[in-house]
Amino acid sequence: MLYTQKGNFQKFCRWIGGRWMTANQATALGIFFVLLASGSFYAGLTFEGFRWVLLLAPVMLLLRMAMNTLDGMLSREYGTATVAGELWNETLDIVGDTLCYGSLLFIPDSPRPAVTVFLVLTWAAEYFGVLGKSMPGGQRRHETFLGGKPDRAVWMSLLAVILYFSPAFQAYLGYYLLGVSALILLTCVIRVRMILKQAKGQPYESFTWVGK
Repeated sequence: MLYTQKGNFQKFCRWIGGRWMTANQATALGIFFVLLASGSFYAGLTFEGFRWVLLLAPVMLLLRMAMNTLDGMLSREYGTATVAGELWNETLDIVGDTLCYGSLLFIPDSPRPAVTVFLVLTWAAEYFGVLGKSMPGGQRRHETFLGGKPDRAVWMSLLAVILYFSPAFQAYLGYYLLGVSALILLTCVIRVRMILKQAKGQPYESFTWVGK
């Protein structure tokens, strides 16, 4: 749903980038903010004296999304977009989510099954999004039912704020993640349906490195 605000968010991101930032710098900063977000969740939920660090997680996730948007914008603006850059960008989307939220696997009394389901479904959502480009009609799928990458950042930012003000909510962390996972699953279903719809009536051939 947040993709409907993409235009406004891009204007905000471009303002952050100014005239000094390059696409590679935006990518590097994005990785930095991913690590800070991950550390915020881990430290805030592991060490009582550092619970305040949870309030940094929403800021780091917002900046991570801004850098992720900005690297693509800058590469197109400066004519530096490459196939390798796109591969790197898509890979970092999945790795970034894994690092951001995977730290929850290591907190005390972690609901590991729920965290694992959440992570696997984030991988699936991004996989189906990218898969759309290789199918007839080739288009990167961004459709979402409150389970896309920006949506996940909002849900996890909300979680960090809730856990700061109500530490007891940590007992329900697994249920919260499963609820968000359900939205991500619906996002996967929507993207698969859109891939099938875009390919309908178009010729399709399957190839491997050894041929058909």
